[in-house]
Amino acid sequence: MTPWLRIALVTNLIYWAVFLTLAVRRRPGASAVVLGVMHMLLAATFSVAPFRSFVDPGYPGFRMGMLHFEHRAATLPTALLLVWALSSALILASRGRGWKLWVPAVGDSLFALNQTLDLLRSGSGNAIQFGEHLTISGLQAMLIMAVLFVGGPAFSAWWSGRRALQATS
Repeated sequence: MTPWLRIALVTNLIYWAVFLTLAVRRRPGASAVVLGVMHMLLAATFSVAPFRSFVDPGYPGFRMGMLHFEHRAATLPTALLLVWALSSALILASRGRGWKLWVPAVGDSLFALNQTLDLLRSGSGNAIQFGEHLTISGLQAMLIMAVLFVGGPAFSAWWSGRRALQATS
């Protein structure tokens, strides 16, 4: 087992334990839980990149949508993406209200825009790569990205923004 897989397992175990504890105690509702799970799954894709990009000199880089960072330059952006995805999930799981819901609303809007621009960009390879060993490409990758990386965040942005506006009016 590679050290990166161990880091992924340990960090995700901690993240999911906190998320599930909040969701069980606060009972935020089905929509918030589903959107929170979506953010947790997104956070899982970012869980190793901040550590690996900082420690591993052979780290190939990070790419998601239009964002692309090489080697150590990926540390801060991937850490920020991880913090955003986790904080959005925890806000949703803890029945966040008012201004707190702007964190997932704005972040999801930017994320969906980033992914949409990449999907529409001519010559885009449309491949999902998890490390060096698993790559999904072609029509399958495009459908996965459209549904999960554009549709999910766009719906979450709408839902969170609507709830945030209701709390302020």
